[in-house]
Amino acid sequence: MSAATEVKLGTTADAIAAGWLAGNANPDFPAGEAGKVDVVASAPIKVNAAGLVTLPVAVRNGTNESITSVEVTGAAMDETGKILASGRSQGFSPAVVPAGAVSLGYVFFDSELPVTAKLEFTVASAPLKGDPYFQDLKVDQANAMGTAVTGKATNASKNKLNGPYGVHVTCFDADGSLLGSQVGYASPDADLEPGQSVTFQVDFYSEPCPTFLVGVSGYGPL
Repeated sequence: MSAATEVKLGTTADAIAAGWLAGNANPDFPAGEAGKVDVVASAPIKVNAAGLVTLPVAVRNGTNESITSVEVTGAAMDETGKILASGRSQGFSPAVVPAGAVSLGYVFFDSELPVTAKLEFTVASAPLKGDPYFQDLKVDQANAMGTAVTGKATNASKNKLNGPYGVHVTCFDADGSLLGSQVGYASPDADLEPGQSVTFQVDFYSEPCPTFLVGVSGYGPL
């Protein structure tokens, strides 16, 4: 059975119940437009200490089929429509997104943006056919430990998976709105047979993370 058929459909609570996301947040995202894969929520623009912007986004699959290979391009514009910068996503969790479901990721802008910039998103994806190239692991643990999130994830598929295994942590504020995002890697990054596990620790340092959700993915059969 592939990861796509194991994931429940609908809300983030369904993905949490199935194990493809884990944490102490339970956000509620807009429905989005029927028949489309689109961005239904994004965090406020926040420039980090390096002068860059990592902007969390939530994508809803409004089609009637499972999708994978989600990619979001973001254009930041001033009040006249002049493009100030273009950014792109760095992966999403869950990597396989059933019909009606939500996936979390971020768009990275390699430049400083004014917090008043207008954002316009373009979403690309592919219908899932056969075993997914990007395959989700089941997140068994996700723990808040000081300024870090630690945990464990297991290959619950029938396939041997290949590393590296990306760990996507999305932070939310007390109201369930997107706040921040951080990516790390689980270890070991060796091949994982069905039933084998990896562990992870992703640190936010001084960034706030009141509540969070974690997804872990690797690479399926080539």
